[in-house]
Amino acid sequence: MAFISKNKILNADVIFAFFIGSILFVLLFPLPPVVLSILLVVSMALSLVLLMMIFYLKKSLEISAFPSILLVLTLFRLALNVASTKLILLNGNAGSVISAFGKFVVGNNYIIGGVVFIILVIINFMVIVKGSGRIAEVAARFTLDAMPGKQMSIDSDLNAGIIDENEARTKRKDLSDEAEFFGAMDGASKFVTGDAVAGIIITAVNVLGGILIGTFQKGMPIVEALQVYTVLTIGDGIVSQIPALMVSVAAGMLVTKTASDQGGTGSHLFSQLFGRYQPLFISATMLGLLAVLPGFPFMPFAIPAVAIFFIGMVVLRKAQESDKLAVAAAGGGSAGALKGPGGKALPEGSNGGEKKADDTSMPKINPMTLELGFSLVPLVDPNQDGDLVDRISLIRRQIKEEMGFLIPPISIQDNIELSNNEYRIMVRGLERARGSVYPTSHLAINPGDVTGQIEGVRTLEPAFGFEAVWVSSSKVDAAESMGYTVVDASSVITTHVTKIVKDYASELLSRQDISNMIERVKETNEAVVNELVPGQLSIGVVHRVLQHLLDEKVPVHDIASIFETLSDFAGQTKDPVILCEFARQALRGHIVARFVGDDRTLYAFTMEPELEEEIQNSISQGGGGGIMSLSPERAVEITDLIKNTFEKLSRETDHDIVLLVSPLIRLHLYRMLKRKIDNISVLSYAEVTDDIPLKVLGTVKSDSRGRIAA
Repeated sequence: MAFISKNKILNADVIFAFFIGSILFVLLFPLPPVVLSILLVVSMALSLVLLMMIFYLKKSLEISAFPSILLVLTLFRLALNVASTKLILLNGNAGSVISAFGKFVVGNNYIIGGVVFIILVIINFMVIVKGSGRIAEVAARFTLDAMPGKQMSIDSDLNAGIIDENEARTKRKDLSDEAEFFGAMDGASKFVTGDAVAGIIITAVNVLGGILIGTFQKGMPIVEALQVYTVLTIGDGIVSQIPALMVSVAAGMLVTKTASDQGGTGSHLFSQLFGRYQPLFISATMLGLLAVLPGFPFMPFAIPAVAIFFIGMVVLRKAQESDKLAVAAAGGGSAGALKGPGGKALPEGSNGGEKKADDTSMPKINPMTLELGFSLVPLVDPNQDGDLVDRISLIRRQIKEEMGFLIPPISIQDNIELSNNEYRIMVRGLERARGSVYPTSHLAINPGDVTGQIEGVRTLEPAFGFEAVWVSSSKVDAAESMGYTVVDASSVITTHVTKIVKDYASELLSRQDISNMIERVKETNEAVVNELVPGQLSIGVVHRVLQHLLDEKVPVHDIASIFETLSDFAGQTKDPVILCEFARQALRGHIVARFVGDDRTLYAFTMEPELEEEIQNSISQGGGGGIMSLSPERAVEITDLIKNTFEKLSRETDHDIVLLVSPLIRLHLYRMLKRKIDNISVLSYAEVTDDIPLKVLGTVKSDSRGRIAA
């Protein structure tokens, strides 16, 4: 980042180049002792800043320039070593900083001072440098080995529509940066190793050279020469090794950061080291026993024992509060399965009794999980008037009425790694959304026509991104009088969970759900089921058809009609994408009903025939309904045309509007548009029922961007 505008002389690049040139100057020319002292402190300060910066990083790539920084700091430190060596050997005086460190460490005993220095060098070289170097080497190898799989995962998510092109581009860049970073760190670790070795050699040269120069050239007694040059040499070595040690520790911390370490290093280590109370109590007990043993000092053992016991009590109290959490359960007014000790979800209907663990069982991943920060725990505690559990139960019933199937139980659990007011929503073990709420405040949402501004903490409503303000309970009436929609924290979370359930309904629908549906339909339409499964289609194909329907938020209430349609066309194709299009036509009444308002009219816009024909001609036959081979540039142009028309019409009317196109291009057009246009719905002419009036508001034309035709 430039300190002054790019068109000025002084910017970050020029200053950095000047700094490198100054290092070369220090290597060639002698420095006054005062200047050397200042530069040594600067070296120490830069190393300390780097160490503290890395301590607060969330991930390694936040300081991807670290290998270059490491090289520059190493060169700077070695240049100062050369400059200090000149002053020590020529003048016997290397400035106040080196002299002060030397006298402080050596004191009146040169042997002790030398031993302390050697221990410091051994710690840096044998432990930290070698360890971080090995970790960097292994991390670089594993990162490069994992690249093909990660790239395929990104491409798969892009093709499935889970991420858009911009997100895919960002993920690929992050992946490339990660590989380059760990590859560079593997090489940069050699700088640290070389720096440590150079420090040892320079120290030995300074001591030996100083004694020889002092004795033979300056005529000093050997004891005096030993005193002068040993103090200066050890001081110089300490001043050099302290920054080197900090940089080595920084490098080690950086390469040991894991993907799960999404917080600062301190919070991450604390949550894992003190996350369980049992080891703390055992450790405190053992230290307490040592404190009372005859011959052992009491206080040195008793103080840590009491401190660890106190931490264990805090962790135990927090675990007990976590065990009170309830989780979503089907039916019966319960929103989940009760939590057992440690936050583990118990099966539905369990009374929380102990059950022998089965070491051979597979780890269970909850279909959907709501994780809460510590301050949000009261929202699920009935003793504190928490009603979030009941609201989650209502979500399941609401989704069953709207979408046609009962979603799995929603697990609710606390997560100490989240911020106090933060929550996140997981689907099949993957984070799909997160947000923050204030449990004692209310969220005033701006619907777009408020008459004034209210004071509070400004934010965005987490589910749909509306402008909003967190206000205290005393301001609720004032906010409502201005036109704000005011809701409490539980309502905010419930709305967000509902949206995620609808967005990821296809992932929540399992093959076991399909099997249950088949059994229910078989009770009233046995002939249809016997004809369809497994004679014509497998449960897997039926599952994928229903997933495609849910992806476009098409309800699957009328499962019997869906099965009949699949049975009718299963002889023509087994492609679930094409079968889904046939099923949509059978469900056209349900589909159109979602967009019809009080006036019982469907509002739509269309595309000119030439544009539809162009898209149709670009579609080649194949699995998955075929492939559309429009050039990227043309696809962007058509998307922009439709987006401009859709946004303009949406501003001009209060009705829900849909895009009506030919059945031959509907699916491919929807796949192209859904990544770029939020909330657009694409229907085919075959899905419009005769009993619903149709009003066309405009037409997308290819000769003008988003032009509206009457």
